Amino acid sequence: MIFNKWSQFNTSAKKILLPNLGIRSWGEIDSVQKENIWRHFINKGWFAADEDTHKATYSFAQDYKARSFCNHLLQHGGPHQLNLSGFLTSKCCLEAAQKDFNYIFHEETQDVVYELISYYMTVLKKNSMNIKLSSLFVIIFNDISDQFGLNILLNDGGFILRQDKKITEEIYMPVMNYLNDKKWEPVNRDLGDAMSVYLTNTEESYSSSITLTISALQAFMQIVVNGAIGKGDLGKLITEAQSKKLIPNDPFTTKIFKDIESILMEERQAKGNPHPKKEYANEKSARLILNLTMIFMQHCLQ
Repeated sequence: MIFNKWSQFNTSAKKILLPNLGIRSWGEIDSVQKENIWRHFINKGWFAADEDTHKATYSFAQDYKARSFCNHLLQHGGPHQLNLSGFLTSKCCLEAAQKDFNYIFHEETQDVVYELISYYMTVLKKNSMNIKLSSLFVIIFNDISDQFGLNILLNDGGFILRQDKKITEEIYMPVMNYLNDKKWEPVNRDLGDAMSVYLTNTEESYSSSITLTISALQAFMQIVVNGAIGKGDLGKLITEAQSKKLIPNDPFTTKIFKDIESILMEERQAKGNPHPKKEYANEKSARLILNLTMIFMQHCLQ
């Protein structure tokens, strides 16, 4: 027999137990909540003083030397005492790396924190000893993100902007999972960049996000039609793909494609970067373009 929880009877209790915090950037989360988030990861074995954390932090430090984000590793030197397999045989370097990871997580800006987590995820994906490690981290990260209202989620191919839950689960996740194949690498790259610049929250970045999003869609259609990126305007590619039955071509779908294409081109012309802008984009228009592009791709892939 199943025991029904109190919150199943008393819906007001749910608001107290699991409040809706909205969608928040990393900078909007206070120091107490950042520490709580950190502890949830630590208690489940992530970001520990281990090889994965060291590899992620060391690579991050090597790629971004000018800012010296990782002063503990810089002062510590190393890596020290590697065995024949390339693994560290002492904890000194591991502990230094974790201190830098801890500091960045608590004190640095959203861009720096999310970039370091990207490095960590990359290490997990390369870990041949446990191929399910990255998938497990994605589950843990998304649960924590959901409960604390972070503005991003993860999938196996990268970050995803948090949307309305239905949009995220039914559109973004399936599309990003499908595009994780190497064939779609140029599309993933531009989409990832579009989402990254969107999160910097400036007029310039929203305009850049629109440009990159539409570039991703154009690359997507070029691969659908030609098998590779390189040539073809979006409108002609859509028409050709429909004529070859590579994407849906019924009358209703054709109208949807034309309407979406019209909106995308109008927004790019007015607010994107390749052309003289009538005005800068804002968050609403940049998010609209991202959502329309994801819906467009999802419909093509069905």
